[in-house]
Amino acid sequence: MMKRSKKAALVLMVPATTLLLASCGEERETALVYESPEECSAATFNTPEQCKADYDEAKALHPLTAPKFESQADCETEFGAGKCEQAPTASSGGSGFFMPMMMGYMMGQMMNRNSAAAAQNFQQNSNPSAAGANGRNIRTQPLYKGRDDYNNFRTSNNVKLDKGIGPIQLKPSQVQPQFGQVAKRSGFGSQGAARSGGSTFGG
Repeated sequence: MMKRSKKAALVLMVPATTLLLASCGEERETALVYESPEECSAATFNTPEQCKADYDEAKALHPLTAPKFESQADCETEFGAGKCEQAPTASSGGSGFFMPMMMGYMMGQMMNRNSAAAAQNFQQNSNPSAAGANGRNIRTQPLYKGRDDYNNFRTSNNVKLDKGIGPIQLKPSQVQPQFGQVAKRSGFGSQGAARSGGSTFGG
């Protein structure tokens, strides 16, 4: 396993060109975006039990997929003051890393109702090309909001969603969560996307 350096953090964000190539010929699927299980329940697309189960799954994946920063200041530069928390040691490969707080979640069509099993399965099978239970569907996952673009959600791999709360149409390969990302300062959010060619998806 590659040893992480505190001086030169690794950026494992999927380039936009890779996402576009992977999605060629791929059909869009419907996912649902909410800030909380209560908001999900009020929308009546799913039962309260389903809303809570998917929230728990996203919450369990959050420490595994959230981008990690070497300092709280670097994290807050991207996500805002008070919007970051210390990453669990087991999920970050060491102590001293910080990650953004989960601000919402996206419910995929393949819904694993056991959040602990989902987290364990994802950690053991963290291939960026894998999705859901069969490699084809959008995965339930945590969402974040950058400091300079607080009106829009972003996935853990810095894909901006151009729709707010409710249904959204996406290609599964465009929004695959990744495991063990370590981000550089100014490597996430609207500023980072502008410099790296980050893409926006939805419709």
